[in-house]
Amino acid sequence: MTTAPNATLDDIIDLLKEVKPGIADQSVEPQQSVVEDLGLDSLDLLQLARRINRHFGTEFDLDAWSAEADEHHRSVASIAAAVEGAGRA
Repeated sequence: MTTAPNATLDDIIDLLKEVKPGIADQSVEPQQSVVEDLGLDSLDLLQLARRINRHFGTEFDLDAWSAEADEHHRSVASIAAAVEGAGRA
């Protein structure tokens, strides 16, 4: 299981690129929105959540993360923060 913040962010970006191959050649930044900037739809987000759960061995709560979208604007960094928080729980 990965616990270092940068490794978590890098892993999240790799998983995003697996879910959305069309962004594989793009530079993905932590502040980018996975929906508005990277174009993930609801099915992509479900697939991403499953991959995160398998990869990190933790529970990424997609519903809770989505409920706080007004605060974090669905950023890549917010996913990494949620994963890190779930790993500590």
